[in-house]
Amino acid sequence: MTTPPTLNDVLANSSLIVTCGPGGVGKTTTAAALAIAAARMGRRVVVVTVDPARRLADALGLDMESRAHEPHQVHEVTEGPGSLSALMLDAETTFDRLITERAGDPERAAAVLANPVYRSLAGSLGGAQEYMAIERLHQLHSSGAYDLVVIDTPPSRHAIDLLEAPDRLVTFLSHPIYRVLTLPSRSFAKVTNAGSSAFLWLVRKLAGPKIVEDTIEFFRSLATMEEGLRTRAAEVSVLLRDKQTAFILVSSPRAEAIAESTHLVNALRDGGFRLGGVVVNLVHPLPPPAEAFFNLAPGPLADHVAYHAELFALATSERSEMAELMALAKGAAEAELPLLDGDIHDVAGLTELAEMLVNP
Repeated sequence: MTTPPTLNDVLANSSLIVTCGPGGVGKTTTAAALAIAAARMGRRVVVVTVDPARRLADALGLDMESRAHEPHQVHEVTEGPGSLSALMLDAETTFDRLITERAGDPERAAAVLANPVYRSLAGSLGGAQEYMAIERLHQLHSSGAYDLVVIDTPPSRHAIDLLEAPDRLVTFLSHPIYRVLTLPSRSFAKVTNAGSSAFLWLVRKLAGPKIVEDTIEFFRSLATMEEGLRTRAAEVSVLLRDKQTAFILVSSPRAEAIAESTHLVNALRDGGFRLGGVVVNLVHPLPPPAEAFFNLAPGPLADHVAYHAELFALATSERSEMAELMALAKGAAEAELPLLDGDIHDVAGLTELAEMLVNP
């Protein structure tokens, strides 16, 4: 019989860890705690967070007003050979870096970066944050500066968007409208029929000729980088399915979170992604049953015992919800984190959480 892996095994043997799961379950805090646990094992770790709470950002030394998108070493974590760096995901900055790398020459890159259509898309394009999250992890993974990259996925009810981002980019680059817009001017004129010419005339009338010209120019500039973008998307797709990449699902025992997590486990397996572990956070402690006291006369002690019985019922119900998820995730590492009295807001709290993860 094969012994299931532990989170220690996952942290020691992975080069990339992607935390995923529903919103509001402590995913960002768990990602930071996993990174600390790995650093304390002696590994060089970088954790990429997405929109952390102010206290957590402060704990990790992230100045949210300046260059939080660059790795910042967290010195308080370990005194041994390991190290921890942290940064916040900045989709727009990552997009700019991708354009600069793939443009081929500085002038072409500068033209794209200055294009007003690009500037608008870089910060608000649907799916951009998900794609830039994995673009950033590729940059960090391939830099050679770290043994392990831990990334906290963008908060989304549809966490599967992250996994589909590389394929969506390739689909976009193959779309007929994109193909037409990126044709040279003469070819564009030949393939554009009277209907589309009328459409462009109407757009120019309503939005002004400048925005139409900027849009066409942006897509034509993008065409010069198409091969590089396709290559990078393919590399990222392979990286996310590599045997040294582990997805760690973070959930809570709430029924709606378990339902969403169950969907995500199935999606991971269907897509060929490795589920390395499941962490169920915010779990109520399970007190011993108190049947012997249930027939007490009314009074303070009876009220206390009734509250104890309610807590026992709640904790039992949570474990029933968790059992379904754990059965589905069989073969992955498992961990359970208790509901704490307050928020974690410093390195000491994160370190304590890390100990709970690797030494349950």
